[in-house]
Amino acid sequence: MKKKIALWIAAPLLLMAGISCNKNGGGLVVTPYTGPNEASTFLYSPVEVSKIKYLLSLGWLQPVGHTIPTDHVYFWCDIPAGAANIPVYALTSGKVDKILLVPVLGIQECKVWFRVNEKFSYYFDHIVLDPSIKEGSSITAGQKVGTTGLGVSIDLGVIDETLTLTGYANPKRYGWEETYCGKPFQYFTDALKAKLYPLVDREGPDKDGRIDIDIPGRLTGNWFLDGPVFYTNNPDGWDKELSFAYDIQHPSVVLVSIGGTIGMVGKWTIAPGAPLPSQVSVANGKVAYALYSAGGISQDPNQRGLMIVQMVDDTHIKIETFPDSKATDAQFTANAKTYAR
Repeated sequence: MKKKIALWIAAPLLLMAGISCNKNGGGLVVTPYTGPNEASTFLYSPVEVSKIKYLLSLGWLQPVGHTIPTDHVYFWCDIPAGAANIPVYALTSGKVDKILLVPVLGIQECKVWFRVNEKFSYYFDHIVLDPSIKEGSSITAGQKVGTTGLGVSIDLGVIDETLTLTGYANPKRYGWEETYCGKPFQYFTDALKAKLYPLVDREGPDKDGRIDIDIPGRLTGNWFLDGPVFYTNNPDGWDKELSFAYDIQHPSVVLVSIGGTIGMVGKWTIAPGAPLPSQVSVANGKVAYALYSAGGISQDPNQRGLMIVQMVDDTHIKIETFPDSKATDAQFTANAKTYAR
């Protein structure tokens, strides 16, 4: 039941609450840090552990805002209908770097970045910040900084500038948060890890997930509409994105995530036995994928459309979708688009 809630209820609730998870869209100015240098260890959970229903790892997909794997994890809280929002606490000491106010249905939700030291920051999204907290405010570990917002989940992202992700085919497509994306659960104390990791709704031993999933010369990973505009992962480019990725709760399930432009916006699964994107290269030529609604581990019995895709070279693909088609193959038409890395 928990997995069905996450897959079928989480996305509609997030979208209803205006939660395509706020990106800074390149507007966040990263300035030299002059505050205290605290250790990059999380001493507190953002919400009381007893209030956590489950956690979701890095890599959630939900077009349009999350067409490619997300750079934050989710704390899904157990808040009964009609109950008051629950407190959100600072993970460690630091300074408020930036506040982005994004009201949702009259609720003053925001995304707030906390600078911990010269190389380490973290952020919450979809919280209602305490009015006393401003940009530049000093924060102590465990301090109540606000409450949950309209929905019942909050985002937690880590920016660790001591590391650089190496799994992007073209790092220039990605911003500060994605380039230095840490795996948030790994930064908690051992005592908190022992409580949090069992709550992560993800099959297999890897409970952290990842976002840099590109495989050079293969279809797996992220693609962007090719042309005179160099699209990056920000609001202007969300509908120009495409990803061949994996379900974060069932990592063996291949997902096709479409932001727009080629139609069939959403995330889809492929038929059992279809070529795995991780094995598709230029040598395969044109490949046809029947697309099915993404609904977890069970296969949708009804084909929802057809996608044909061909790797033109290691960094370009030609692609087209045919909504509502029950066909198993097709030829490219004038509607086909080229995507690049």
